[in-house]
Order: sequence, then structure tokens, then C-alpha cells
Amino acid sequence: MKPRIVVDVMGADRPPAELAAGALRAAADLPIRLILAGPRSDLPAHLPNEVEVLDCPRSAGEEGTSSIGRGLDAIARGQADALLSPGSTGTVVRAAILRLGRLPGVLRPGLCASVPTQRGEVLLIDTGAIADPKPAHLAQFADLGIAYAREVLGIPSPAVGLLNIGTERGKGDRLTREAYALLSRRNDFAGSVEPHAIMTARPVDVVVAGGFSGNLVLKAVEGGAEAVLEALKGALGGSLRSRVGGWFARPALRSVARQLRYEDHNAAPLLGVHGLVAVAHGRSDARAIAGGLRRTYSACQARIVEKIAAQFGPAPAEAGLANPRTPRVPSAAPPE
Repeated sequence: MKPRIVVDVMGADRPPAELAAGALRAAADLPIRLILAGPRSDLPAHLPNEVEVLDCPRSAGEEGTSSIGRGLDAIARGQADALLSPGSTGTVVRAAILRLGRLPGVLRPGLCASVPTQRGEVLLIDTGAIADPKPAHLAQFADLGIAYAREVLGIPSPAVGLLNIGTERGKGDRLTREAYALLSRRNDFAGSVEPHAIMTARPVDVVVAGGFSGNLVLKAVEGGAEAVLEALKGALGGSLRSRVGGWFARPALRSVARQLRYEDHNAAPLLGVHGLVAVAHGRSDARAIAGGLRRTYSACQARIVEKIAAQFGPAPAEAGLANPRTPRVPSAAPPE
């Protein structure tokens, strides 16, 4: 059966028609059933017959809230298998936890973003789901990230590291030191990882972080990659000699640009909720949405939600933490 994937075309910087065009482009090459969530009047006039539309009026409140809710409710009712949304990260995370619930045994869900590097991609979790996590949350993020690396990316034995200001034991704030103590019990733990090493050395496959620091690193890495590519473009377009050299170097530069651009890795799954929910960049264009849809399809095919649910199962609460809430399926759509 083809996976049914909802693409939210509201709540981004670009217009719904452009995001829909990107989704349609990717869906043409994928064995999926595409569902577009957004105002029907803002979508392309002629859609393929197999494409479904969740007609969502523009919300009077936060942009995209209606389409996010409709997509999540479709998952909760078994009418869809996944949601890709470029809406506000906080809105998507809160709505997903409220409408879908956490998987049993999961203390807190984490956003697992992919950081493209020239040595391959690195997973960074969490990148914005929890601003003030506890050490036990970070320790469990390692399990969530490793499951995604193994099942979706096909890395047989992923290594995990902890984002820190230095590699020596005892570095970092209290949260980081306590998380280090928990993670050090793992055979796959490679120690602390400094931000610059993610791009240059790629010492691990999964980097664990709190949502605040993880989000800062993700944005800094993306901004740095874009700045480098723009600087190279400007330098090679200067003098005649530079332009001639740039012409010969064009294939290599295009290869580097493909490796470092976020568009093909534009789907950060919220791991640990009862359904596949992926957050795309708010500035996504058609190409980025197409890349995000391909990655979401890969996660569907890997059945990542089912694999995580089977791995975790009910677990006793960590000291000082409430028991995780079991997932629930709403009988009716909550108010938008």
C-alpha cells in the first residue's frame, strides 16, 4: 500500500502554490499518495486526480495552524501516514504531542535534523523540541537518533556524541556533565563533540544536544555553509581570470554545493510521537519541499515509528520525571 503523506503548504515564507509545485514534482517520482493541506484557492488550478486536498482556510491566528491540525488529525484517524510541515517549529511540536501523544516509554520527543557535511550527513537531536531538557532526556535522545540513523539512513552501527564546548571529561554546564555520565555507560558513546568538529571531522553519526543549543548550532552551520558558497560565487565572478578559473572549477563547485545545501535533507522528524511528523524549514522553496518529501517517504518506508515503538515499550519513569503519557487518538478534531 502506498504511504499517504500530507504536505502542509501554509505557514512558510513562500506561497502555497510554490510549495505545492515542489511536492507535486517529488510525488511524480515516488510511490505515494500525496495529500496537500492548505487553502484550495491558493493551490494550482489543475491537480492530478490522485492528489487529495485538505482545504484549510487561512487561520485568523498563527499562520498555518489550521493545516497543521488537519494533517495531524488525518494521522490520528488513520487517514494519513505522515505529515511534512514548514510551519512554526513550536506550533508543530506542541500540536503533535497534544493530538498524537508520546509513544510509551518515550520521556520527551526530540527533533532530529540532518546536518550535511562533505564527509556525509550527521544527525543532530534535539534541535528545538525542548528548550530546557533534563539529563535523562538527552540520554534517551541518543536511542531515538541511533534508531533513525540505523533504520532510515542505513548506518549499521551508529556512533553517538554529546554536543559540548570541549572534548575533555568534566567540560560543560551541569546538564551536559550529568548527561555525559549517563551516556558514558553506552558502548556506542564516543564522548563530547565540539560544534566545529561536526562539519570538519564528523567524529560520530549522531550528536545529542538540548533543544536550545542544538537549534543554535543547526542555524549557525546552515548560515555558515550558505555564506561560504556565496563568497565563492562572488570571488569566482570577479576578474576575467577568476571567471575563467570558475568555469573550469564549476563541476567541483556544484558537487560541493549539493553536499552542503540543506534542501535534500529538509525534513527533521519529531521522534517519539505516535505518528511520523517532519518539520521543514520555514523558508523552504519548491526544491526544499521536494527534498523534504523524499526524506519523509524514506522514513515511512523504514517504518521508523513502529521500530521506535517496538524498541522502547513501557518503561518506568526516571527519577524526578512523570510517567510518559500514552498516545491518544482524538475522537473529534480539537478546535483550531
